[in-house]
Amino acid sequence: MTITEPSVDEQVEAPPMNEQRSRFLRSRWLLPLVVAVLGGVLFTVNERHDANADGGIEAQAAVTAHVEELLTYDYREIDDDLARERDWLTGSFEDEYAALVTDKIGPAAKDAKVVTEARVVSSGVVSAEHDKVDLLLFVNVTTRSSELAEPRVSGSRLEITAEYVDGEWRISSLDPV
Repeated sequence: MTITEPSVDEQVEAPPMNEQRSRFLRSRWLLPLVVAVLGGVLFTVNERHDANADGGIEAQAAVTAHVEELLTYDYREIDDDLARERDWLTGSFEDEYAALVTDKIGPAAKDAKVVTEARVVSSGVVSAEHDKVDLLLFVNVTTRSSELAEPRVSGSRLEITAEYVDGEWRISSLDPV
């Protein structure tokens, strides 16, 4: 067996020692850098998730109280109630609700001397973002009126959307399910 030396075309030169060391050092720091960047991204995503969850809980508490107030009224104080309730509403829902109370609910409640008491018996967060939350509420409303011999209790399921506006959670939609 004869050993022949490779031809010039076949020879592969090894990179100089400094270049090999430089490549090694670059590759040695690449993995920790990637891990650090990935860790930062995951931390940010987790912080947003936590903030959304906290916002959902805050909104749930505020909106539950507001819905009870919106659906609880006394025919003798309905106009004063509306003025106070508008602070809890936002967007087009604020005007729609005011028109509904002024044009329909108020006059009918005054005619029949209606008094209602609403209680949210259960609620849950459907979805939450930092400035918008969708909730599902189960509400029982007790109605007393000159047209009823006894109080009537009715249950409702409501889909509520709340938005964080001017430092407060405000209702932007309320839909029966």
